[in-house]
Amino acid sequence: MESVFFGKPAPDLARQIDLCWCATSTGGSGRAFYEIPPAGNSNLIFRFSPSRCRMTLLGPRTETASVEIDEEADYFCISFRPGQAMRIVDAHPAELIDTFVEIPKLCGERVDSLADRLHSLSPASRQAVMEGLVRGAAPLVRDERCREAASLLAFHRGGLKVKDLAAEVGLHVRSLERLFLDHLGMTPKQQARLVRLGALSAALRSGGYTSLADLAHSFGYTDQSHMIRDFKELTGRLPGEKGAGDMRWVAGPPRTRIVHRYRP
Repeated sequence: MESVFFGKPAPDLARQIDLCWCATSTGGSGRAFYEIPPAGNSNLIFRFSPSRCRMTLLGPRTETASVEIDEEADYFCISFRPGQAMRIVDAHPAELIDTFVEIPKLCGERVDSLADRLHSLSPASRQAVMEGLVRGAAPLVRDERCREAASLLAFHRGGLKVKDLAAEVGLHVRSLERLFLDHLGMTPKQQARLVRLGALSAALRSGGYTSLADLAHSFGYTDQSHMIRDFKELTGRLPGEKGAGDMRWVAGPPRTRIVHRYRP
């Protein structure tokens, strides 16, 4: 697969959507596995395939995992920010952690019908159509305080302490922890760890830092060793490695849990 398009969301959806991307087949055939790092975001994935078009919602990942893809297919994805996915599936957010669910319809339109509309469009036009469909959907996380707390964690790159986060949304720490467990299926500390990993991975890709020690300090780690230890525990790799924290192709059988299966 080759990524050919990354699009920022429409301004009115920027709080819910991180980005959109398209990937096209490079002429390979059969199935392949990609290893993906842990992340608090959820991904709405649409597959264009000669055999069968398919749409799934891949939930947050708490560990490095593997995704099986169809190398002959094209893909379009909307990546929702942590805690901000739309209610496009009848499931509790906790049920989506480390797994995926099949979506036969999106806001009343069947997958095959939607595929016919999207197939001949440019990536930017596909994004506009998909954003138009999810724009009117209700949030998957129903509690507004929980969504606001998740947004604050993202804004602070996971660096907000739980007690400070609780104060920001007017709750006691225990109440905030219960709120997250009830509506997201994880604690604020777990969510913050995933958010910080995503922000740290983005910083590593950008290369805009002078040293790992400075990077550790800017992300609120006690020291460089703490950052390296946390990063390796989550991703299985060191932050100094090329492509660390990014999706990567797996040669041979996957070594991590498979959270998404390709089916024709």
